[in-house]
Amino acid sequence: MPPSSTASALTAIKLQEAQKHRLRLVATDGAFFMDGDSIPPQEICRLASRHGALVFVDECHATGFLKGPTRGGTDELLDVMGQVTIINSSLGKALGGATGGYTIGHGPLVSLLLPPAVVGCLSKALNLLLESNTIIHSTAAKTQWFFPVTWEAQVGGYSEP
Repeated sequence: MPPSSTASALTAIKLQEAQKHRLRLVATDGAFFMDGDSIPPQEICRLASRHGALVFVDECHATGFLKGPTRGGTDELLDVMGQVTIINSSLGKALGGATGGYTIGHGPLVSLLLPPAVVGCLSKALNLLLESNTIIHSTAAKTQWFFPVTWEAQVGGYSEP
């Protein structure tokens, strides 16, 4: 969805056309890549609510960049917490090239996307991160060591066969 004044009008028209469908979804980026603009969140959520639609926000360009006062994402920053049904993001853009991603939503929705074993592993990993800073500090120390070594290998002219 374009981050402009036409977004609301376009959303309203499309939602009206979609009334014949059982499920309606408004999907937008949390922040738009080239200029950092964000969605008109209150209007999008208001329109979605009026038309019985779910709201999906793709945080791939906002994760690690835009956050609210308690480190929530775009929905907290733009004051629509609780009105966004699905949030997903990549861990590979603003977070320095990590792989993977996440989807946040109600349990039944997430269980459609991820098998229970994966959800269990992710849940345990997140609990470990929340319980202690040990893993975070260890990763930071390894990054401090690894980055200069790889930088020198790449920039310094050294390369593996």
